[in-house]
Order: sequence, then structure tokens, then C-alpha cells
Amino acid sequence: MRIIGGKWTGSILWHLKDRPVRFNDLARLLGGASKKMIAERLRQLEDQGLVSRHVMDTAPVSVQYSITDLGRTALGFLDELRKWSEKLPNGLKR
Repeated sequence: MRIIGGKWTGSILWHLKDRPVRFNDLARLLGGASKKMIAERLRQLEDQGLVSRHVMDTAPVSVQYSITDLGRTALGFLDELRKWSEKLPNGLKR
């Protein structure tokens, strides 16, 4: 839980599951998270080997993130957690 239990961590991995995403696009997808928080979580995920970072040779320079094979292993139980939470009675959802 220390690895994927942090706020926004599951959402970041989920948004990277289909394709690499540029930092600013990821920030838009996450909506309520600050760019500082997203950058911090991405650094942690990269350090843990769940996400890879690629600096693109563009002007201006942009950074793209993708999920690693190790990161993909978390998607199964994140999806199960999502399904479980959707079955909760409305009073228990927060």
C-alpha cells in the first residue's frame, strides 16, 4: 500500500495504461491535482520502477511518461478495487 496507496498514484497509473502521456496532458486528465503533486508522484513512481520518463526533443522540450511492465502488474488489482468501490452502497462512497 505504501507504493500505490498515495493520493493520485492509482489515477496516474490508470491514465498511462493505454499509451504514453505528456506531463501537461496528464495534469489535465487528473483535474484536481496540482502540477507539483503530479511531478512528485511521477518521480516516486519512476524511482519505484512503475513509470518511465522520456524527454522529447521538441521545442519547447516536453516530457512523456509511460507505464512499465512492473507498473502494469498493479493495474489488475486497481481495476478490482474500482469494481469493488462501484458496488458500495451510496452512503459509503466518499
